[in-house]
Amino acid sequence: MAKSNEIKVGFCVAYDWEFLRISLPLIYPYADKVCLSIDKERMSWTKQKFTINDAAFYAFVKEIDTRDIIDIYEDDFHQPDLTPMENEVRQRKLISSRLGISGWHLQLDTDEFFVDFEGFVAYLKQYKSNKKVNITCPWYTMYKQVKNGCLFISEDEKELEFIPIATRFPHYDFGRRNGYFNIKTPFVILHQSWARSEQEILQKISNWGHKEDFDVMQYYKRWQSLNESNFKDYTNFHPIHPEIWKRLEMKEGKDIPAMVANLKINPPFKIDYRKLSKENSVWRSRIKHYFNKIKMT
Repeated sequence: MAKSNEIKVGFCVAYDWEFLRISLPLIYPYADKVCLSIDKERMSWTKQKFTINDAAFYAFVKEIDTRDIIDIYEDDFHQPDLTPMENEVRQRKLISSRLGISGWHLQLDTDEFFVDFEGFVAYLKQYKSNKKVNITCPWYTMYKQVKNGCLFISEDEKELEFIPIATRFPHYDFGRRNGYFNIKTPFVILHQSWARSEQEILQKISNWGHKEDFDVMQYYKRWQSLNESNFKDYTNFHPIHPEIWKRLEMKEGKDIPAMVANLKINPPFKIDYRKLSKENSVWRSRIKHYFNKIKMT
């Protein structure tokens, strides 16, 4: 594969396309190509019909795309013989094919908001290795909007969830994950995720790629009952891996752009850069894995 520093960004777009009004302007100035993929029949990965305001969607793209770099890719992304996760993986693979083989391939969801995409792009362009790796970023997850702000997933350094975002060798096995070595970076992504209206939350988890992995209605009812008074009582509440989300914290802010701006000045968590550098050593990881196998034998 020819080495290139082109920045190619793909989005899986569906009923929540309106979040692009926030996420797309954050990355657009620094991208070379953008692919917005949406099912041509407006069907989800679970084969459920959704509706969007097509006129508003196309008008928004036309307005923001001043450099003519956005490709609206409409295709059949809801194969009836595939599971929701298999449909998601298939769509992500088709996006990467659409964008071409060279350069940096980034995959984002519409509700993911980069705090410093300019810095992340600069990091990618100075990255020297051409090995098969994922460049990952930590999520700061919004869980529920409340009267005076938002409840976030509270995480310390040991609990941070790093999401594969970029690679030169696009391949996907489970969502955006694969068997590549994961390089961790400190570039925070604010994740709208669960901080939506009740209707949106129910629609989200009913159409989620992980839909079959937890009790949708039970989880939805628990989310409904959450408020500013009882959030400290919520512990170990991740729907798939409970221990990942141990607690919540309250952050004030009038809207998402304001929160993104604040996070750029005041990062939500401290990252030990020396430790991060050690964890990013492929050879160190291999040696550690080797000795762990010896201990187990």
